[in-house]
Amino acid sequence: MLVCVIFSGLGMVFRRIIFNAVVVGALAGLLLSVLQIISVNPIIFAAEAFEVVEHDHGSHDHSGEAWAPADGGERTLYTVLSNMLAGVGFASVILALMSQFQLQGLTRLNLAKGVLWGAAGFIAFFVAPGLGLPPEIPGIEASPVEHRQTWWVLAVFGVGAGLLVLAFAPAKFKALGALLIALPYVINAPHPEGPAFTHPDPAAVEALTALHEKFIMMSGVSNLVFWLVLGLVSAWVLNRRVLKGY
Repeated sequence: MLVCVIFSGLGMVFRRIIFNAVVVGALAGLLLSVLQIISVNPIIFAAEAFEVVEHDHGSHDHSGEAWAPADGGERTLYTVLSNMLAGVGFASVILALMSQFQLQGLTRLNLAKGVLWGAAGFIAFFVAPGLGLPPEIPGIEASPVEHRQTWWVLAVFGVGAGLLVLAFAPAKFKALGALLIALPYVINAPHPEGPAFTHPDPAAVEALTALHEKFIMMSGVSNLVFWLVLGLVSAWVLNRRVLKGY
């Protein structure tokens, strides 16, 4: 009978996590989309203008190109949907971890700690991979996507796990956390040889370089706001919705 009660309670917590993750993540993803539309998308469009000019001087055979949403409303819609789905996924992870740690008595979440969790998410999912593979604009030279994806996953999991160990593990395991954080940078991120931009016009290369620097900064700002809001709101719903009564 006791086992049934325990599993029933855990099932209720799980359902609350999923429901609230959908709401919190979708709203945070929508906020990120608005920030990107205002500050990031104009930089992408400006960089694509150079890419279009370069393509116009090259081959016009586009039969082998992968499908992409049309510019305008369709492209914006897909961006918003992908951000909202990503927000739901991140909210599910952060709420599950918060619930587990609080139920085990490792921490007691409040709004201030929620902001810290959001900052940790920003470090793990944006700063950590960005140190090796900064956000890229159209027209930049890059290594094969599968190599970049592999290193990105290594950076996220290494730094994310390392931060958790440093924050919550006993003192004797703290060194392991530092090693996990350092691991991705011991294994160098994949980069192509040669210049970042190969546009034939030096003025265009200068403009693209400036756009890239601005793109990194604005991507960082929008993602920082996204993660801080996600951590703050997750901590709020944790005690008022997810673990209410526990």
